[in-house]
Amino acid sequence: MNTVWILTIGNSDVAMTSKDDWEDLRREKRLGQVYHKFKVTELSKNTDGETLYSLSARVLGDLYEDVLDNDEYWETLRFPLLKGFVAKLKGTPKELNRIIILLTNQEDIFKVNNRSSSSPFWQDTCKLESILKKYFAREFSDDFVNSKVEFSYLKPLKEEEGLDDWDATLKLMQAEFMKWENNSWITQNDLVIVSHQAGTPAISSAVQLTCLIRFGKEVEFLVSSELNPDRTELLSGSSYFKTLQFKKLKDLLDRHDYSEIASVLENIYLEDSGEKQRLNHLLDLAKLWNNAEFEEFASKMGEPATSRAREWWWSAYESAYLGVVRLKQGNTVEAIFHSFRAVEGLLRKWAENKQNLVPNSRGNLMIALPSGEKFNLYGKALYNCLEKCYTIDTSEDIYKFGHLIFDKRNDLFHQLLGLDQSKVFDFWETDRQIDWEKRIIGCLNFIAKEDLPKEFESIEEASLMAQVHEKLEEVIKSISY
Repeated sequence: MNTVWILTIGNSDVAMTSKDDWEDLRREKRLGQVYHKFKVTELSKNTDGETLYSLSARVLGDLYEDVLDNDEYWETLRFPLLKGFVAKLKGTPKELNRIIILLTNQEDIFKVNNRSSSSPFWQDTCKLESILKKYFAREFSDDFVNSKVEFSYLKPLKEEEGLDDWDATLKLMQAEFMKWENNSWITQNDLVIVSHQAGTPAISSAVQLTCLIRFGKEVEFLVSSELNPDRTELLSGSSYFKTLQFKKLKDLLDRHDYSEIASVLENIYLEDSGEKQRLNHLLDLAKLWNNAEFEEFASKMGEPATSRAREWWWSAYESAYLGVVRLKQGNTVEAIFHSFRAVEGLLRKWAENKQNLVPNSRGNLMIALPSGEKFNLYGKALYNCLEKCYTIDTSEDIYKFGHLIFDKRNDLFHQLLGLDQSKVFDFWETDRQIDWEKRIIGCLNFIAKEDLPKEFESIEEASLMAQVHEKLEEVIKSISY
């Protein structure tokens, strides 16, 4: 396994022990008027008792980049954080196969007329490359720098998406990672060491988050104190990774993506325990339900689910809840399919369980009412039979289903090329999700009313899977702490 060190560089990662260089080199180089506006900032003393001074990174780079062969100037430079990092890495058995140094360059968003001394342009670290090359050559070797040290640049293109913008910086960082992988600087099998303290908070967060997402548990964080490099530590990324994964699990639960939840949990080490067994059992149930295997789902759930599953009306409520879940997942086609099937399917079960069935001349079963009327055991005939048996106009929901919604079914199902959410509600003669769910539960309650233990107020209340989902939330919450 190769070891790759990813390192961010900030404005004060290269410091000076003398203010004189600034005055001497600025005069010698005859730097422009804008440079006269910069002031040297005094930092705290380092562990050697030296007083350190800093300049804006781009200014410091302009000042030193072509005088590095002059030992008089080189010897005044210090590297507060890098000193501790390098010492720590040299003291471990890990052999560095590559160092990726992340620099910044915002020249595209801060044009010449927009580069006042207070502009973030001057905080860019791109001009420090030559200084850093010499530093690592001194610490390792010229060959090491030439073959194992890579420089990468974050270059925003829009001023409103500069390196203080969290979303834009994360996208830039993700793009850089893709380049690194395409250039074989880094692979999924590498051990990744990350030093992300330097740079803007957006850069630091983007590097940390992207590394954890792409490399998971194979991440270590090399952190230090600028004032006390002796406090440099290598921290395992496993706890950070776990926190990230549990946040991901919550998002997946909100989307009812049970298969992906199981996949994520494979990457989290959980000790064999009652909680782990319970979690696996609940996920097995959820996956069965998600595939509409309701009978096996109820069987494995055990009592009292098994007794509920014996009721002729039960699976229709599960199908309705599956429609609700599909809508949450953005799958509007299946949302219509499962919600319509729930009501039509329950009509069929009502006929099979509550009516007298007789074969016709072809041997197909039909519903035979005491009046002598006969109805097919499929399609709208089921609703027509229901209308003969009950006073339909006492329920607006079932009335609209039979007189308006049913007739839309064939036309809609033959043109299901993709529907936005509003079309789901339009199909059910409603405007909002809450009314859509009330219409479905109203239809189901009307059809099964004679045998229900009570009239269900919501689809979730009627569904056994809603109970399983709630238990999943409880277990995942308990193991995330």
